Amino acid sequence: MREIRHRSGLRQAELAARAGTSRTRLSAYEHAHTDPSLATFERIAAAGGFELAVVPAGTRRIGEQVSKVGATIEAGDAGYALRLVAELAGWFRAGAVGPQAFDADPGNTGDRRWDALIAGVAEMLAHELGHAVPAWASARSRFLDGWWFVTPLRTLRASVLVETPAALATRGVLLSASSIRSV
Repeated sequence: MREIRHRSGLRQAELAARAGTSRTRLSAYEHAHTDPSLATFERIAAAGGFELAVVPAGTRRIGEQVSKVGATIEAGDAGYALRLVAELAGWFRAGAVGPQAFDADPGNTGDRRWDALIAGVAEMLAHELGHAVPAWASARSRFLDGWWFVTPLRTLRASVLVETPAALATRGVLLSASSIRSV
């Protein structure tokens, strides 16, 4: 409640008046002295210019991880970025995040190659977990026009060609499945 009020730029009395409640009651909600009903929460959010949305648990966490991958790439640390992608895949495999958490587009890294890698991982995980492939993962922007060997080591390229999962290869991303499991 407090975040809604702060983001809307309203004082407690103003938000309370717009929502049809008292300032005292709004204060009690903000300080967790009492819990509003869902309808009341929606009314207060609307009064502050927001609406509530239900998203699968883990959706925000995935978006934050994708942003972190982007920042890591920008900083020039591709090795750590790959670890972050492997960690993201590990969340799904360990059941810490359900497959439906990938249904919402997690955003972009700022690098088309890494966006294709993340989309390929999402498709691969969807198949592993018996879930539908997220629609965003099939967007044209998630496919590369040429091949990208994630590893800079030329000596590994032959084995990577053989070991790349189909969900990655179809996007032009060449990376062995083991690299996504244990980085």
